Amino acid sequence: MSPRGEKLNENMRQEAIAKITKAALLVFADYGYQSTTMNHIMQVSGLSKGLVYHYFPSKEKVFFHLVETALEISKRTWNEALNSTGTAWEKIKRLTEYLVRSSFTEENFLYSCIILQAMTQSKSVPGLLEFIGMNGKHYQLFPPLIVEAQQAGDIEQGDPGVIISAYFAMFHGYTLLMLHDKGLRDKITPGIFLKVFGNK
Repeated sequence: MSPRGEKLNENMRQEAIAKITKAALLVFADYGYQSTTMNHIMQVSGLSKGLVYHYFPSKEKVFFHLVETALEISKRTWNEALNSTGTAWEKIKRLTEYLVRSSFTEENFLYSCIILQAMTQSKSVPGLLEFIGMNGKHYQLFPPLIVEAQQAGDIEQGDPGVIISAYFAMFHGYTLLMLHDKGLRDKITPGIFLKVFGNK
């Protein structure tokens, strides 16, 4: 095949995967993992059954693809916030600003829903927890950052694991609430999340 033909094929492949991904995001957000079917995804994508199954032979494969993409988006956000100068507390504040700014935008909000579903449905999807563990290692950067900020006296003392749980519980809680109240998006600020740390 000529280079031009290969490029055309690759463009068609990327376009098909993009359509399936967008359709799957909408369907999983509306129906949840258990009630979503490949037929739902196929209908929303506007692609033929054969083409959808060519790229994703099962609902599980589509879901893994969405989880992987969500974690990649998350990893980029974390790296951008943490791979910069400043104190641990300054990095926590920067990360929070980035997360609030990105997590609740239209498409990223749907990816937030995917991560929430992945956490609640992990037992019914073989290998999902292990997959998240392998692809979500950037989350492990958070506990040492909290300890460093505590040692510097910038935030209150306390179990870093408990603090992290409270921090992410707020993100997941707002994600759930926004499924029914989109107007909430404009009211969420980084300051709400930073109160979890009891900064001085």
